[in-house]
Amino acid sequence: MTIASANAFGFTVDSKTLQPVAKGYAVAAAETQNSFGGTGLNKVIKYVEENGADAFGGWIDSETGLFYWDAVFIVEDLATAKELGRKNGKIAIFDLAKKEEIRL
Repeated sequence: MTIASANAFGFTVDSKTLQPVAKGYAVAAAETQNSFGGTGLNKVIKYVEENGADAFGGWIDSETGLFYWDAVFIVEDLATAKELGRKNGKIAIFDLAKKEEIRL
C-alpha cells in the first residue's frame, strides 16, 4: 500500500525485492484481473506466492478512478509478451523501458 501511495499513477516492482522493474514487457496474469482495494492486494500477493509471478503492480484507471492491482510476468521478448498477453485475455501489455502501453 505504501508503494501504491507513492506511485498513484502506476508502478511495477519485483516480487522478491520490491524494487522497481525498469525493463521488459509487463503482462498481467488473468487470475488477478479486477483486483481492487485491500482484498485485491491480498489476492495478488497470494497469487504471486503460489504461482511465482515475477512482479506485481498497480495502476489507476483515469476513466473510473479505480486503482487496480495485478500480478505480473516480465517478458524480455516482445513477440513472446504479446503471445502471453493474448493467452491471458489482455487488451494491452506494458513496455516498462518506454513506459508505454502496447495494445493487442
